[in-house]
Amino acid sequence: MPDKKNQFASPRRSFLKSVSAMGLAAGSSALTGTIVSTALTGQAFAAPLAELDPMASRRIRLVNAHTWEKLNVVYFTHGIYIDENIQQLNHLMRDRRANASIDMDTALFDQLLRVQMALGTEEPVHVLSGYRTPETNAKLRRRSPGVAKFSLHMEGRAADIYIPGVPIEKLHQAAMDMQAGGVGLYSNSNFVHVDTGSVRHWGS
Repeated sequence: MPDKKNQFASPRRSFLKSVSAMGLAAGSSALTGTIVSTALTGQAFAAPLAELDPMASRRIRLVNAHTWEKLNVVYFTHGIYIDENIQQLNHLMRDRRANASIDMDTALFDQLLRVQMALGTEEPVHVLSGYRTPETNAKLRRRSPGVAKFSLHMEGRAADIYIPGVPIEKLHQAAMDMQAGGVGLYSNSNFVHVDTGSVRHWGS
């Protein structure tokens, strides 16, 4: 199927950005801490979830909740994102309305994996919305005021997700504990938004 590529994004560039942001040194496998508070929200959060080993293989299980396409792939190994498998993930995360995909931010896949690991489940993450074209985002925005005009979905940096069998509140808390980007709770619709933007949260 035809893909719409983002000429400004690349998996390897995202990898370097992700590793830099996490401040990982080769050979380190986890960061631990105690309860901390954030000036941004004024709320207390658990310490960040353990970071991913920068050299270990990373396997993710995803399901497109609309097309029911499934992937169970190793997308990272020996410090390198695997381009072919990343492209498969990009396709699964495509805008199904426009049948268009983009190079997703690989840090987003890492976030989804960390959430899955924190919950201790092998159930795949079900993706309700990944990449959105500007046209799709505008259409959704006309239907719902909750859709951001400059949504990170349009940059391949966001996903709306749920995991079968996992209460939405528990999924939300795991995403919050990452302290790695934006987290939105949509309990009425039973999904959580995660993105690779600044640390912030909203919803109920």
